Amino acid sequence: MSNYQPDPPLKYRCEKSIPSELRLVTWNVDFMAPHSDARFLHILSYLQKSTLSAPPEPSCILLQELDAKSFAALLASDWVRKHYAVVPDSTKEWCDHHYGNATLVSRSIPVQNVKKMNFYNSQMGRTAIFVDIPIRPWADSDELRVVRVANTHLESLPQGTSRRPAQLKAIAELLCAEGVDGGVVGGDMNMIGDTKDQTIHIAAGLEDACLFPDDPASHTWGYQPVCQWPPQRLDRVFFVGEGLLVDSVQVIGRGLRIKNGQWASDHCGLSTTISFSAPQI
Repeated sequence: MSNYQPDPPLKYRCEKSIPSELRLVTWNVDFMAPHSDARFLHILSYLQKSTLSAPPEPSCILLQELDAKSFAALLASDWVRKHYAVVPDSTKEWCDHHYGNATLVSRSIPVQNVKKMNFYNSQMGRTAIFVDIPIRPWADSDELRVVRVANTHLESLPQGTSRRPAQLKAIAELLCAEGVDGGVVGGDMNMIGDTKDQTIHIAAGLEDACLFPDDPASHTWGYQPVCQWPPQRLDRVFFVGEGLLVDSVQVIGRGLRIKNGQWASDHCGLSTTISFSAPQI
């Protein structure tokens, strides 16, 4: 486990405020296909125009499978630099692999803690990034609660089936740690296996934020393009915590292509909103 201490440039610092709800987006942006930088910038443009407000509401964007080119495009984006802090701020944190994750958090949010976990059992350099975000149970409340948001990419393919449960359980333990009121993990869970693989979140004590998990409309992968594997709901959002409210996830970016006709990613993204219920009087 390692700690980050992001320090934004003075020109991008802004007044901090604690939100009463948090918009959450997760997207595997695909490091393997060509033109990763152009594809990623198209995804960013889509988020600006079709998913988030202008300027963006308090939000957290979880990205998986960035490579050096797309990560450089991320850091160079004027929109990102103005509105978000980026964790990590360098590819050096990617465990010597040529791709990795990054989490974007609105600059207006006073993030309390940032950590990274390297999975001891991973053969693919997989990790999780954690950020602790204070949220008010209602807009004018003086009470604060802390939601821990994790960004992960669990072990891939059938050979990763035996490794994913321990990886997700390790995340769940940190989502339930002392001082944390609720936890959310989003990312590419790679749950492509049998019934047991489809319930590793239950074994870890987490709830699924998808209301219709068996509906093909909930699939996030396998169409862009069609491949040897059937379409699946690889990308998911799980959560835990008394009073934590997570809206049912919405699939975003289906059919998204860049100008040359190439898919922006082989994955669709997910979007949801996080809040806490007000105490009953």
